[in-house]
Amino acid sequence: MNTPFSSETLAAVEVCLAGASALLYSEPAVPAVAAQVAACQFASAPFAADNARAARGLALMNGWCAEAVRAAGLAVDGGGSVPAEAAVAEVAAVLAEDASFAERVGELRREWLRLFVGAGAPEASCLESFYVEPNSHMFGRTALTARAAYRRHGLVPERVGREPDDHLALMLGFLARLVQEERAAREAGDEAAADEAAVEQEAFLTEHVLPWLAAWRYAVEKHARTDYFRGLGDFVFGLCACYAERFGIRYDEAAQAFKKRLG
Repeated sequence: MNTPFSSETLAAVEVCLAGASALLYSEPAVPAVAAQVAACQFASAPFAADNARAARGLALMNGWCAEAVRAAGLAVDGGGSVPAEAAVAEVAAVLAEDASFAERVGELRREWLRLFVGAGAPEASCLESFYVEPNSHMFGRTALTARAAYRRHGLVPERVGREPDDHLALMLGFLARLVQEERAAREAGDEAAADEAAVEQEAFLTEHVLPWLAAWRYAVEKHARTDYFRGLGDFVFGLCACYAERFGIRYDEAAQAFKKRLG
């Protein structure tokens, strides 16, 4: 089962997957977080906002941003509308110079390191191998098969050989690339290539992402101390769950697993 998506919907999916990838992969820094806050980045999303888990994630992250703004003595529209570009740049610049904001971002940085990197074992590892490989062996089968998939599309991760290729951020970024390829093919009228890209998305999702995503989200929810990362865990899970429905796959709450619908 593959529900056809319009070019506009595919573009929205691509933006959300790429954005989630960047949020997971990049260590929080004051300029980047200030820009997120000033632009009300989490007030809405172009895809998956009607998914309960994704919506909760957005609300948590947006709440963190609103509190950061209040602490800095500023006011930014959090109702879903995006401020003018000049206003975004101005607010971001003010936040970047605010000591309380810098401390909040420092807290996010420490939490990102604790959750996803770890001095020893991270508390919510983003590596597929951590959840599915015997003894959580890194650079094993899952990393190698993910690397092979990337290379078929001419992609080489920036930290190849130094970081396992089965990092959730890398895989979300790869899915964004596949969605982009499907969209480009459909806009060019090449339905065969578009269908092939959609089939590869489903295969990659079901093999590399969905089997362990619930365990990862649970770990984030259990160990995160800020609404920013609690929200990110929920949003990533809801985004993937919402997109998986395109392929007839739904999350079974009772079984705590993704299952393919029959018929």
